[in-house]
Amino acid sequence: MRVYLAEFIGAMMLVGIGTGVVVFVGTQAGPLPIALAFGLALAAGIYAVGGISGGHFNPAVSLAMAINKRLSWTDFIGYIAAQFLGAIAGSGIIAGFFAAFGAKQDAIQQIGFGQTVYQAPVSFWGATLIEVFLTFVFILVIVMVTSNKYSAGNMTPLIIGLTLSALIMLGISATGASLNPARSFGPALLSMFYGSSQALSQMGVYLIGPFVGGALAAFVAKFLGSEEA
Repeated sequence: MRVYLAEFIGAMMLVGIGTGVVVFVGTQAGPLPIALAFGLALAAGIYAVGGISGGHFNPAVSLAMAINKRLSWTDFIGYIAAQFLGAIAGSGIIAGFFAAFGAKQDAIQQIGFGQTVYQAPVSFWGATLIEVFLTFVFILVIVMVTSNKYSAGNMTPLIIGLTLSALIMLGISATGASLNPARSFGPALLSMFYGSSQALSQMGVYLIGPFVGGALAAFVAKFLGSEEA
């Protein structure tokens, strides 16, 4: 249970801090603060509890680790359950901030919870392919730098966090740059409770894209030698 609690805490930190900056700093400041918030939250979470669970905080990462036999399929189920619950808790923290500020429902609905959505002219399949590519690069880096052969040592969490930041800056204007089904689900669920169902209706992109990208990254990393002793 300590392993699952670590994944819960890490996902809660990632979503709470990352989407908190989206909500309370806003996109008018540009993509850099948002990208750094997510990247630094991820790095901090890995440094804090990665030694317990491996610091996935992302179902697509856990899928790649299960494919490459670093994680059992039984634990995979437990990991993704903890990650989704952690992401919902992270969005719940944002709801708590709204309550502390005395925000009304119509204001919350307008501001949102930092949910990931895509808009025309980006199509469903275009958004999905973008998420596949972004997640593939992200998880390829993760699998390689956490391998025994190519380990980045103590720099690993920072490298992973900065990679996430760079990819968010690349993809945020197209899809919101999720790269993480749990990260998208938590804010989408909370936004639905406040009258906005768009993000939840688009969840297919943020499930298919990251899971396909993560699976492809696992196979490519294995071909490159990530699983060699």
